[in-house]
Amino acid sequence: MNRTLYISKLLFAHPERADCKKRRIACIGDSITFGAGVQQSRKDNAWTYLWNRALGDTFQVLNYGVSGATLQKEGDFPYHQVGFLKRLNKSQPELIILMLGTNDAKPYNWNEKRFIMEYEVLLKELMETGWPHRLVLMAPPKAFPDEKTGIVGYDIDPGPIEGSIRKTVHSLGEKYGLEVIDLYALTEGHPEYFDDGVHPNTEGNRVIADHLLKEICL
Repeated sequence: MNRTLYISKLLFAHPERADCKKRRIACIGDSITFGAGVQQSRKDNAWTYLWNRALGDTFQVLNYGVSGATLQKEGDFPYHQVGFLKRLNKSQPELIILMLGTNDAKPYNWNEKRFIMEYEVLLKELMETGWPHRLVLMAPPKAFPDEKTGIVGYDIDPGPIEGSIRKTVHSLGEKYGLEVIDLYALTEGHPEYFDDGVHPNTEGNRVIADHLLKEICL
């Protein structure tokens, strides 16, 4: 296992324990959900924790973000291998937020046909759990190139994020009658929300949390 995968597994080794006395929300995602852009202060400034504080003490937002994770099982670090469904079955959240796709946009991971097919398979898995819940889909934010090099970091190709990934989230959301939140639309034209072009910084995380507070009624 390479260093990136090893670190990612360590970061997810001890997620928050579900509090059965609170209304639970589970956020499935990659490093954008985990809070890699505010690594040193993520429990203060990652959007999941900001949103949780805004919702109040009756809620618990569980951060199930895994750095480097892909939606595709054939990607270099599939989210499925983390065992998140077992954690969901234990926490039984009333709301699941799904946002994956940024790491799938790396050239060595990207396969449009496979991505669409596996996204739909994942949706069915999440919809067919054994407890009543609500599922909300999020399209990943825009990835910005470095001002000097013109290249997006972390091997990410911004094309699929803007095109097929965003389109897939919207089309499958419409097909299954699921709510969709478009973080691409929210962040497009705002490179100041990112210090490295990919992971939201303090301002970017705040903007996302504020947007969820307005868009999701609980």
